[in-house]
Amino acid sequence: MNINNDMLKAAYDGSYYTIVGAGGDINEWKSGYGQMLEEKGIGRITNWISFTGKEMNEEFDLTDDNRYPDDLHFLAFPLDGLNINKLAIFKIMMGDRWFDDIVSNNACREEEKA
Repeated sequence: MNINNDMLKAAYDGSYYTIVGAGGDINEWKSGYGQMLEEKGIGRITNWISFTGKEMNEEFDLTDDNRYPDDLHFLAFPLDGLNINKLAIFKIMMGDRWFDDIVSNNACREEEKA
């Protein structure tokens, strides 16, 4: 795996919390998630990143049925200052993922094709 994009490398190295398929108003997603995390005593999100399926496909050389739709939106944030135990439970309830897990699963599927 070769990660050139600094933003995606930071997300991978930091195992950012990742929402796949955010649609509509991205700012509403950010506001809503931020409010839920604060209400649940998980903490405050300090920084958001967003990227598309096209960027994922290009950065990680995803092919065929392993590619994301180009216009699929991802939102992610670092775990800095958050209660990780509570966040992990929240992640399961929301059906979200850690960014490094997404990348690793994609890489495994690509290797299976070879």
